[in-house]
Order: sequence, then structure tokens, then C-alpha cells
Amino acid sequence: MDDTTRMMRAQGGRVIGDAGFARCMQALGPWLPDGPDAVPVAIAVSGGADSLALALLTRRWRRAVVGLVVDHGLRAESADEAARTVRCLAEMDIPARLLRLQGLLRGPRMAERARRLRYQALCHACRELGCLDLLLGHHGDDQAETVMMRQRASSGPDGLAAMAQAVAGADVRFVRPLLGVCKADLYATLRHAGIDWVEDPSNTDLRTERARARHALSTDAQLRRVCLQTAQQAGGRRMARDAQDAQWLAAHARFDAGGWVGLPCMLPPERVLSALVRTVSGHEYPPSPGGVAALCAVPRAATLGGACLLAHGGEWLLAREEAAMQGHVRARAGICWDGRFVLHVDGVADGAVPALSDLYVGAAGAVATWWPRERGRPPFPARVLRTLPALHRGGRVVAVPHMGVFAPGMEQGWRFAFAPPCPATMLARFTPSGQIHHPV
Repeated sequence: MDDTTRMMRAQGGRVIGDAGFARCMQALGPWLPDGPDAVPVAIAVSGGADSLALALLTRRWRRAVVGLVVDHGLRAESADEAARTVRCLAEMDIPARLLRLQGLLRGPRMAERARRLRYQALCHACRELGCLDLLLGHHGDDQAETVMMRQRASSGPDGLAAMAQAVAGADVRFVRPLLGVCKADLYATLRHAGIDWVEDPSNTDLRTERARARHALSTDAQLRRVCLQTAQQAGGRRMARDAQDAQWLAAHARFDAGGWVGLPCMLPPERVLSALVRTVSGHEYPPSPGGVAALCAVPRAATLGGACLLAHGGEWLLAREEAAMQGHVRARAGICWDGRFVLHVDGVADGAVPALSDLYVGAAGAVATWWPRERGRPPFPARVLRTLPALHRGGRVVAVPHMGVFAPGMEQGWRFAFAPPCPATMLARFTPSGQIHHPV
């Protein structure tokens, strides 16, 4: 029996077979059609064993793929390692794009900042290439480490679900096919294929929390199994809660493209309201649990976590807190303002400066200065309309695209898309689905 139909033992690990990987990918679909001219599936490749093994298996499973290699520029040798990774992908017959991060400096929260910039670069590349799916090389050992770290931090039930196998971002789906695989099997798969890899020295730096968790789990197989079982059980419960949240939102919430949400007199469950605050505010982290609980118990006008709750027409509106919004930035196609709105300009590529380069993006501000009187009374409270994204020139509002307001001579090919970093509900896949094998 060859390695396309079974897991072969090799130097302490098992070679991952093509057939098993294909079954796993099929369960994580749907996927766009394959072929020489098809839209590629993107793979984030660091040059480590995890991502190179993923690239190798994905190329055997599908022809239309592309590797995305990020050079953080934090170590002198990082450029050479990234270039070597690109060459390795070429030897696998995988086209690659090298992404160099700009502006990443050493200092506090460097790992967090690097991760944010890395994902921004990866998602931007996916948009340019038209990729709908981005594959990530996280594996079973990573999952166990994540659970251990979150247990130590007294994380709640959602946190113990750890990493999802598949979750939709704003415009890219993140897929982790290897969560059912242990790292030893990735090593074995690369050795079997004769492929070398780069080891990141930070992986063994015990000054980092993840490295300490990795060290603890490497000597305790039972603890590792318990962590993985915790993730699987918590993930199943989280998916059930997500489904309930989505049903509540579909039945009771009214989302507006302007970035606010209409809610009934009886506010949603605390978990749902917390997620809505993140979506409306554009904040990465949830609001204070105590503040959310107090609002749900006694609904009232209030501000919380960068959002404000106000009464309107017999219901509640959850909108952006005006004082917390971003200031003015120069207009550029594809720019994200206030962490929530992306500017699009007809006929202008993302990143380019439109012809009217003296324009700035900022909050619409005082409604009386831009709302046409002939339209009568505005349909929403001024407090909400003031938070809309607008185009400014010379200190004046010249366009509020969401309300169809454009000053004379102002082109109407400008529009803002509401694209918050956190959806109201994830509907992610957490439990193993079609996994290659359960890591032990």
C-alpha cells in the first residue's frame, strides 16, 4: 500500500498520504474549480516545517495554488530565508509572492504587532490575486499549546475552543487543514520528500509563553491529549452557540451599511451584544463583560467599548461612539478608515491616489453642513449620521456616499464599504472535520 492511501511511519512520525489530505480538504470545502487558469488557493509559507509540508500536500492536491512568503525584516538573515523559501516553493512547482513588511520595529508587543501586520499583508495579497481561501500551517501541537496558554489565562469557553479549522474573514476564508496532525508527522512528510526547512530560533526561546507551553507539552503526552480533547469539546459547544447567535441576529437585528445596528427593545443576550459592540466599534477586543451585563439587565442610553446605544423610533440603535473615531486621513483607494470602512474609487486600483488628491477621509460631522435641505428631515438621528465616513476638501464635507450626497463637480464614483475586523458571529468550524488523523 503506497503513501497516498495510508500514513507510513518514518523517523518517529508518519508520512501524510495524499488521499488522506484530499479527504480532509474535501471536508473543509467548498473550493473553487481547479485548473491551469483557475483562481488559486493561497498558502501562507514561512519556510518552517509546518507551512512547507502544507504547501507540499496542497500542491499534490490541487494545481491552482500560490505561496505567500512574508519577510518581517526583524533579523539580518530573514531576507535570505524568505528568498530561500521562494526558491523551495518553485522547486515544488508553486508560484510564490514575497511580501516585505514595512514599519515593524522592535519594542513592546512586537509579536502581536508582527502578527497583525503579517495578516494584513497576506489578506491584501489575497485580494490582489483574487484568492478566496488562505491556508495556514497551524497543527495539532499548536492547538494544544494554545489551549494550555488560555487555561493558564483563565480564558472563557470560547477561548478554550482555540483555533478554528475554518473561519471567514472580511473577504478571505482562513483554513487550517493540519489541526488534526502532529508536528512529528510534518517532519516525516518533508523528510520523505527530501525537503529541508528553516527552524525559527524563537520557537525554543523560553522567555516566550508559547515556547514554555511547547516545552511542557513535549514531555507530557497525556497533558497534550487532554488539551486537544478540551479544544474539540469546547469547539463543538462554541459552534452550537454561534448557530444560536446567528439565528437571533437573523430574526431580530437590522444591520445598516452605515455601520450601525437596529435592535429590539429587549436587547440581545450578553454574548451577542458584546460581539455587536466589537463589530460596530471596529475594536479588536471585546468590551467590559460587566458593562455589557449591566446594559442587558437594564437597557438604557450608554457608551461602551467605542460604541453607543441610543433610543430611536421604539427601538435601540447601536452606533459608533463619535468621540472615539479616527481623525482625517488622505484619501487613497483601498484605505481603511476608522478600522471599519474601506474606500473604493471606480476605475482606481487599491493603493493609488485618485485624481482628486486634495481629498481627505473623516467623519461626516455636523449634519446641517452637508444634508440637502430639499430632502427634508434626515432618516436617522444626527448623532448616528455624524459618524458616517465622508470626503473632505479644504475643511468642508464634499461627499457622504452612504447618503448619496455629493457636492457639485464631485465625482460620484466614490463609495465606502463597511468591513469591520470582527463579525457579529463567526460561524467558524472548530471541531475536527475530515481530519487526517487525531494527533497523539
